[in-house]
Amino acid sequence: MLPVSTTLRLISYYLGHDSFNMKQKTELSIMLYTMVTLFVVSINFQQDAYSQTKSLPVLLVHGNLEDARIWATWQNMLTEDGIPFYTVTFTNDDKCGSATNHATELQTIVQKILKSTGYKKVNVAAHSKGGLDARAYLSTGTENVANLIMIGTPNAGSPLAFMNNFCAPAIFDLRPGASVQEAPRNVHTKYFTISGDWLPNIWGLGNGGNIYIPGPDDGIVPLSSVESKSYFESLGRTSDNHIDLLGPQEYAMARDTLIGNSP
Repeated sequence: MLPVSTTLRLISYYLGHDSFNMKQKTELSIMLYTMVTLFVVSINFQQDAYSQTKSLPVLLVHGNLEDARIWATWQNMLTEDGIPFYTVTFTNDDKCGSATNHATELQTIVQKILKSTGYKKVNVAAHSKGGLDARAYLSTGTENVANLIMIGTPNAGSPLAFMNNFCAPAIFDLRPGASVQEAPRNVHTKYFTISGDWLPNIWGLGNGGNIYIPGPDDGIVPLSSVESKSYFESLGRTSDNHIDLLGPQEYAMARDTLIGNSP
């Protein structure tokens, strides 16, 4: 079978040849129009299919007393999967800002990403308090975040946050009962969690991890806090501690959602 481009050139040639009568030329013209139309439709269909399978940009949000360097492993893996990503650096390299202030900055950051890429939505992956920052942003009702993946996020706080006032005002958002932990659900976004169950039952008492935290935890955040809302969907639990929750195992749990095969 001849390629479409070759067939079109042949038809165009015969249309200009004197040996064909008007009826034959009319039939060839109809054939040419039909083939061109089908060819264009085919191209558009392929382009639409391709655009629908492209992964959304991922915004990586760090937590309390952290910066973008914590995402090094994920950045390498996102690059291997061909997923575009952006990291957050808050104003003045603010590692101890409130969730409310960080939410305002996230709004600006997301808008810049959408403007520069042409996408209408992003995915957000957030570690620790970064998940509270993202939830605070989502509570505005924005429609530009498809999925939020919260990794070790203290969605119901951590009792360790009562031990000092270091890194204020961020530390106040981490205390159980803080208002940001009740940020309203955004119906336009799917919420996912990844939790750490560090040193499970190491003491033989059914209370692994940090002895100052009741129940399973990642050393800093209770597992029950990460998964505290009924509308959160767990992508899995690992045995890593809070700081190590951004490794290959956790990325594998989030990968399908980031690629676009969301559960």
